[in-house]
Amino acid sequence: MAEAVLGPLVGRLQELVMSEARAMVAVNEDVRSLRDKLMWMQAFLRDAEPRRRANNDELIRVCLQQTRDVVFDTEDAIDQYFFRIDLSRYPSWIHTIVRVFRDFFTQVRVRSDLSKRIKLINTRFESIIDNKGKYKIDDGSETMPVTTWRPSTAISATAEKLDDFVIPLVGRAAQLKYLGHALISEKTKHPMAISVTGKSGVGKTKLVKERYERHSTKRYFDIKAWVTCAPNLNASNLMKLILPRLIGGSVKWSTDDDLRTMLQKVLKNKKYLLVIDAEVSSTEWNIMIDYLPTDNVNSRVVRITQAADLESPPPYFEEENIELHHFEEQDITVELFLATLFMSDKEKHCGDLVMEAVKTNHAKFIFDVTGGLPLAVVLLSGLLRTKEYPGEWWKVFKHLEGNSNERKRLDNILSMCFDDLPHGLKSCFLYFVGFPASTLVKARSLVCMWMAEGFLRPKEGKTMEKVGERYLHELIHRRLMNLPPLENAAPGDERVTVQTRVHDFLVLEAQEANFMEIHSGDDVPTLSTARRLSLQNHMDKYAALAEPLPKLRSIMSNFEKESQGGAETKKDIKTNVGACIPFPRKAHAHSNDVMQKLLQGSKFLRVIFLDGLEIGKKLPPEISNVKHLHYLGITSCSIDEIPSSVGNLTHLETLDVRGTSVTRLPREFRRIPTLRHVFGSIILPRRVGNLEQLQTLQEVKPDEDGGVWDTTTFACMKHLQSLYIWNLPDKNAQAVLAAIYEVKYLVLLSIEGKVISLELFTFSNFTRLQVMILKGKIEPPLNDSNPLYFRKFSTLTKLSLNKTKVSQYFINKLSVELPLLASLALLPESYEERCLAFKDGFQSLKELKLDLDMCVEEIVIEDPACPCLEKLEITNYSKGLHLKVRHNIEKIIKHQDYYLYKKMKI
Repeated sequence: MAEAVLGPLVGRLQELVMSEARAMVAVNEDVRSLRDKLMWMQAFLRDAEPRRRANNDELIRVCLQQTRDVVFDTEDAIDQYFFRIDLSRYPSWIHTIVRVFRDFFTQVRVRSDLSKRIKLINTRFESIIDNKGKYKIDDGSETMPVTTWRPSTAISATAEKLDDFVIPLVGRAAQLKYLGHALISEKTKHPMAISVTGKSGVGKTKLVKERYERHSTKRYFDIKAWVTCAPNLNASNLMKLILPRLIGGSVKWSTDDDLRTMLQKVLKNKKYLLVIDAEVSSTEWNIMIDYLPTDNVNSRVVRITQAADLESPPPYFEEENIELHHFEEQDITVELFLATLFMSDKEKHCGDLVMEAVKTNHAKFIFDVTGGLPLAVVLLSGLLRTKEYPGEWWKVFKHLEGNSNERKRLDNILSMCFDDLPHGLKSCFLYFVGFPASTLVKARSLVCMWMAEGFLRPKEGKTMEKVGERYLHELIHRRLMNLPPLENAAPGDERVTVQTRVHDFLVLEAQEANFMEIHSGDDVPTLSTARRLSLQNHMDKYAALAEPLPKLRSIMSNFEKESQGGAETKKDIKTNVGACIPFPRKAHAHSNDVMQKLLQGSKFLRVIFLDGLEIGKKLPPEISNVKHLHYLGITSCSIDEIPSSVGNLTHLETLDVRGTSVTRLPREFRRIPTLRHVFGSIILPRRVGNLEQLQTLQEVKPDEDGGVWDTTTFACMKHLQSLYIWNLPDKNAQAVLAAIYEVKYLVLLSIEGKVISLELFTFSNFTRLQVMILKGKIEPPLNDSNPLYFRKFSTLTKLSLNKTKVSQYFINKLSVELPLLASLALLPESYEERCLAFKDGFQSLKELKLDLDMCVEEIVIEDPACPCLEKLEITNYSKGLHLKVRHNIEKIIKHQDYYLYKKMKI
């Protein structure tokens, strides 16, 4: 798909014309001509792509390939020009001297070279256009048009907020009941291994997730964890993923024996539930089972897999298998279609006519064209959500008519869904191939990568980040992307993923379009022309980096973090083996050298996202060579230092060092005027320079050695929207809050510390604050004569309290001063009295989560409090808990937690 390069390239050509208008008078006409040709070819290719896919037209395929080659050459010419003309690599004290020589020599030579390359590219484009006409590639007069419907040209006018979006479970009541009995049966003599099997798209994960999230499941098991990961991981890597989820934090280990010991200790004598949503070989599965303790016969391990012939687990685990198939009943297929077509009560009310027409006129067609496969049904409903009824629906049906071959049903629907995407969104959707199948991707990081690639541009007065959020929402709206619920997730912390079969389709599209190279097997293809590279080979992570990658724009990896001694152990092994094997350096490069060679040989890099790939303790100073870099993510590895040369990256927008030992950034990072997002546990000094474009700081704490923050620390960060503070110091806490007070346009504020001053709730400067997350005891400031004076947070919609130890008086104040609060979470140790009462206020509250301590004996919800409450979750409560709630709240509890409704005193 040439759109991935053509779209951003047309924008960059326009940027080149505008920024260099005076200096490039001789070249401008050629550049404008090239830009015009690209725009015409872009329009042609948008029409040709569906025909190439539908008819397997070789002429179109050749035309597309030649066009991509020319577009890539154009991108190389433009990048080379900006690289050579950019003076950011020089130290500031010699800028003036170098500029003099550049004006007379460099610019003349560079622009002359660009002029020659642009003319050659224009000639090649003219040849392609001539051949297109000669061979009548775009002549559709002799055949019917491939797209009988009108593809979308713009995204839907939907909300930008990413809420939990859960597709309902339909037609699986019997299987759900059977799974429930298998999980909570106390008649077993051994722990049980449960396998949920079936072809991709039948709803295996949905079925298990539905049961996993139920209150009865949460209450029954002492400890539980769900792991979704790439296929074909070994048992050790699976355990490395499971253990942090069980303990709720990071862990350190040196060997697999240490890992096994830690896991045994965490699970010993506990009733545990582990869910592994991944394709794992039978051998590795049995090895993993062997890691687990068997002292509690009510423990369960659930495996979600497409594999049909499964080996039995070891004899000390009982076995249960649940196999899912596509729907064989037309009525159930239509029920799922309508349930996903209209998700809200408002949509259902407006769609009564459509629902009746579907049942009467379209039921058989929907069943035939989807074959009853739940994934196909959901995708079709997502496509038709964007179409007007009945006219555009009939055009979609006409296109799918006759394409009901059992093997091609899903492929046809997927192709149509992809072709229907607005053009700018297709490149963003294809980016999922850079992550292994079933990977949960951080939504905010994904948007930052789209920005770095040039897929996003400010539009309609919205920033690139806002445009990216709308793109995410559109993909969810179309059912092409999933947004799994995350407990207590703040906006921006959401994870997104695509279904395995959808991911397979995207991989094929990416390969056809040369969009991204994926190294996942033993074979290392020729990558010298690769422009994007995803490292997914768990057996040899560095194999694809053995040769130079001069054309590379993006490199990605998504591995599990190695043990503390893992990198050193591997290094020693490779050194010893190298003495016996010819050319060991080429086959097994040292991880310390890999990054250095990559930075030296790939000067056009725009995105570096290396998750779980060891590159040594320090990022090489050659990072300054990649002057086009917009996204730098080095995560989940042992790196502990960022060099000062990072300050030369004058186009950098995102820096991500989460999961590393990096706690300080060099002073030079303050010189990066384009920096928008910083992720990691960073010590922030008092003076941070003029980072005016910064929007996200996650997570930072004051530099106690270099001076605590003051009112000037954040003064220049006029666009800062998300601020996460960790390890807030007890002393000077009020000074830190005074510094935060200067950030006037915060949307999200998260503070973690032993003590949080109540003075935070007296600020009136946060006129846009929507989310507040507090973890630490809330205390009044010293010498405060009126410690419980509150300011109204008129915009706050979500509040989470953890270990705050607040009183009923505090809750009462919140009920009045937070008029728009829609979500309130009171987590462990957040409340310190025996009775928690909601008797007034909270007029906008829709979700209430109470994860209380055993000391809370009574919960009261009376009129007129919480009139809009829709979801109430109460966990970790005492056996004698008394509930005093009004009638409609009783209904909510009965529907969401029947066990609590029956057992508690209401």
